[in-house]
Amino acid sequence: MDMKEVKVMDKLENQSLYDEENGMIFGTLTTGTDLMEGIIREYEKYNVTSGIVTCIGSVSEATFVNPEVDPNGKVIYSDPIIVKGPLEVLNGTGFLCVNEEAKTDCHMHASYVNTQGIVSGGHIVSGKNPVLVMIEFAIQVGKGIRAVREFKPELGFQTIQFRRGE
Repeated sequence: MDMKEVKVMDKLENQSLYDEENGMIFGTLTTGTDLMEGIIREYEKYNVTSGIVTCIGSVSEATFVNPEVDPNGKVIYSDPIIVKGPLEVLNGTGFLCVNEEAKTDCHMHASYVNTQGIVSGGHIVSGKNPVLVMIEFAIQVGKGIRAVREFKPELGFQTIQFRRGE
């Protein structure tokens, strides 16, 4: 890659467009942006209250957790699993909602493949999946649906509840 190409790449910015009629947001995230944080920032531009997100692209590193069973038989999340890249994001999918503090939240899972063709993945850890080259994403907006992610003591996990609303 010559210096001219590097300068062009340095000017790329995250971007998205909202097709309000069809309830779809389409966008891209660029090098260094965190996968989940970037999607959340683009989603928040449009003042919507729920959505389903899907994405493909690449990350320089992936951090995720997977379910495991503790010695008492309770299902818990593993310690964070870190996989060094480069990695292709074969598929990322999740829900956009608000949490109990009314802040935008994202519950997302992804599968990744490394340069040897080994696939891994799980429940994405926010702030720990930096984009390598580009992530392309689409969000189907839930018109008239409010999604709220709340802790459920009986399950020991947060779950999303869907309600009629804005």
